[in-house]
Amino acid sequence: MKRLLIVGIAAVLMTGTAALAATAPTATSGSASAVTASGATVSATVNPNGTSTTYAFQYGTSSNYGSQTATTSAGSGTSAQSVHATLSGLTSHTTYHYRVVATSAAGTTSGSDQTFTTTAVPPTVSVSSPSLVTSSSATLVGSVNPRGKSTVYSFQYGPTTTYGLQTASTSAGSGTSTSTVHGSLSNLTSGTTYHYRLVATSSDGTSASSDGTFETTGPSSSPNGTLPAVSEAGAVRVTATSAQLNGAVNPEGPTTTWYFQYGLSTYYGLQTEPQTISGFGARAINVQLSGLAPNSTYHFRLVADSANGLYVGTDETFTTKNAARVHPQSLALYSHTQHQHSGVMLNASGTLRLPAGVSRSLGCNGSVAVQVERYGSTVALRRASVHSNCTYKVRIYVSNGAIRHARQLSLVGHFEGNQFLLPASTRRTVYA
Repeated sequence: MKRLLIVGIAAVLMTGTAALAATAPTATSGSASAVTASGATVSATVNPNGTSTTYAFQYGTSSNYGSQTATTSAGSGTSAQSVHATLSGLTSHTTYHYRVVATSAAGTTSGSDQTFTTTAVPPTVSVSSPSLVTSSSATLVGSVNPRGKSTVYSFQYGPTTTYGLQTASTSAGSGTSTSTVHGSLSNLTSGTTYHYRLVATSSDGTSASSDGTFETTGPSSSPNGTLPAVSEAGAVRVTATSAQLNGAVNPEGPTTTWYFQYGLSTYYGLQTEPQTISGFGARAINVQLSGLAPNSTYHFRLVADSANGLYVGTDETFTTKNAARVHPQSLALYSHTQHQHSGVMLNASGTLRLPAGVSRSLGCNGSVAVQVERYGSTVALRRASVHSNCTYKVRIYVSNGAIRHARQLSLVGHFEGNQFLLPASTRRTVYA
């Protein structure tokens, strides 16, 4: 009897010792490499500490993450091993957070939060020879590739490489192919050499072509009067998304057209509505800018044009303030299931509803990750861009093997946030 009792106590002690010996895996987030506009490779080290362990990387546009790679086995060894995962379908020019998460029967360990920023893909532009030049007009020719982002373009031109004049901003769409664009110039001076370039802007930045030149036909002529002058250009009342530009213009007599050119580089690309004044002496002028990007440095300059010539002011800068991100009003998610012989096709779509004070031009951008879950495990994931009307849609195919005869699946939508909005999620049940 005593022997049985001693054996029993020993067994309990051994069992307790074994339980105490089981240690949760060790997980350390590593660096990101091979970062492109739409993807990256993230790395980490995982030590199973002797217990069968799996790991995955969580990632997203905030430390709330929202997306996760497939769960992968790390074995059951006792030494640290390097692991990695390739992320795809990312949004260009965006900062992503990520961490590794390792799980075993002994517990779950999360690595520290790390970040990387995908590269920007500004539009590509070039110019060709003008198609028609007269004594007072010209038709400029160029090409634009939006590279997948909504893009506007204009031709800048003038008697020097400071340009100063530009055509109206025109949409180039958001495609990925190169298209030919034109700009019509009028009221040019005869017998004069003009410089020009093509400038295109998207949310990923502004690009400018190389400088081109043409000469108007007819006799050369020079203005007799004094050029208009500009001075005292500056920015006041700067917020996260707006600013007031001030300055002074002396028309030196004739009717003078003035405006500010501005943008995120010295290519500018944007221009305020032209206004006119005349007479002598400096006149104070100002204009309001809106729809600016938070925490961004803008370049601007004041330009004045009259019959006596063109005056281009010096480059100035201001920096917008940080914006406090707010929650979207809601994220809607709808789906339609198409049954196929080898699986199901889920047609998912939805709407990002904006809160008061955030316009579509500011809030309707970013991406939504839509994932299909079977009993809490992700079996498929696709990303969709949020369009300018705040809608998104995506098609997700799930094979019968992934469903494994499940009658119900969960469809999860996760808006990854942008400069103005915090992330948001929604979930619905779909029937396989």
